[in-house]
Amino acid sequence: MGLEEAMQFVVEKLKEALLAVENFGGEALAWFDGVFPPGTRADTVSHWFRVALPWIIAAVALTVLFYFCRCCCRCCCGGGGRRVRMMKAPGRNCTMPRNDFESNPRRYFRNLRASPGDHLC
Repeated sequence: MGLEEAMQFVVEKLKEALLAVENFGGEALAWFDGVFPPGTRADTVSHWFRVALPWIIAAVALTVLFYFCRCCCRCCCGGGGRRVRMMKAPGRNCTMPRNDFESNPRRYFRNLRASPGDHLC
């Protein structure tokens, strides 16, 4: 099988895929027209929307509640996410993240001496 034959094979398969997609679109439109006939489409869609609206509202409310509880649990309960190791801040009477100090202790002490009255962590 040469390069030219391989290219013809690929082109034929792409044509078949395009026809399948085109046929799928036509079949989907035919199904939609069968379920929602053009003459009564507005009434049918309105009816199904009224039937589905309580379920849609419930799904949105549960999704919002889920994300709110997940966020609240992460923030307030310390759950989820990566735990930060804390340490007593040298020269201050508070705690600070250990990574902040270990990343550059020289900068920490320079800032501590620059503003000794600052006891904020």
